[in-house]
Amino acid sequence: MSLIPQILRSLKNLPPFPMVAQRALLLVNKAEVSIQELVDVVKFDPAITANILRIANSAYFGLRREIHSLNQALLLLGTQELLKIIIASGATRLFGNAAPGYFAEQQGLWRHSVSCALMADLLARELTLAEGNLCFTAGILHDIGKVVLSLFVDQKFAQIMEVVEVQGEPFHKAEKIVLGVDHAEIGGEMARIWDFPDRLRQVIKHHHLNHPESLGDEMVLLIYLADLLVLMFGQNLGREGLAYAAYPEVLNRFNLKERDLEKFLLHFGSLWDDAQVFFGLLGNDHGLQCAHRG
Repeated sequence: MSLIPQILRSLKNLPPFPMVAQRALLLVNKAEVSIQELVDVVKFDPAITANILRIANSAYFGLRREIHSLNQALLLLGTQELLKIIIASGATRLFGNAAPGYFAEQQGLWRHSVSCALMADLLARELTLAEGNLCFTAGILHDIGKVVLSLFVDQKFAQIMEVVEVQGEPFHKAEKIVLGVDHAEIGGEMARIWDFPDRLRQVIKHHHLNHPESLGDEMVLLIYLADLLVLMFGQNLGREGLAYAAYPEVLNRFNLKERDLEKFLLHFGSLWDDAQVFFGLLGNDHGLQCAHRG
């Protein structure tokens, strides 16, 4: 029997998406964002303002002088870096809980989301994607559906894996067969409820290329590729990672060869080492988890 009615009822208990992060989402893909616009977004959220200053002064950015004000941070780091910090600060509040249906460790979903965001950002710069500013945000939010679907997946995990192993289906298709819906579709519905920009909602909904039209969408393809490369990197596999569908045509779409993927993975490795402190993934008190605790 389909669990869709029960799953949809659970969406009614969604916490609100943090207002500051939601306002920041509206600025991500603007051609130009003024310093005043960003100040207006964060000035009434002292936790995020403190987080921005703490992160701006961290070794991750390696600035030579200490930053004491929001305006100073904006001037030195730039609006796009600050938007990433704001959105990630909001996202960590969503991903702070365990997702047992997908990851054994407490921070598994957050780690995967961060790594995919970093890879998407790297790919967007390397491939000069027209909508590059949105790729980090799409990467960090692409799996939000797992926040809701995790407990249902955990309950039905044996059945899902039977579909994977016997029918040879990728994990997200097995989800849909067993539960009646997959995490990408639920993520798209969450994005609608939270009034995300439509472009972002579409990327979240289609990031597994489960609709034919998604094969013509550059950003959807890039988020799919980022997800796949993170799995190839060998980090944050989770329970889903070993049953992931591969679409060789994505490499052709970006004119990529195996050596290009190796270069991306090498570059990502150095980024990941630094970013784990920045995003609070090493059990310290200096990353984005501070915003969650506050």
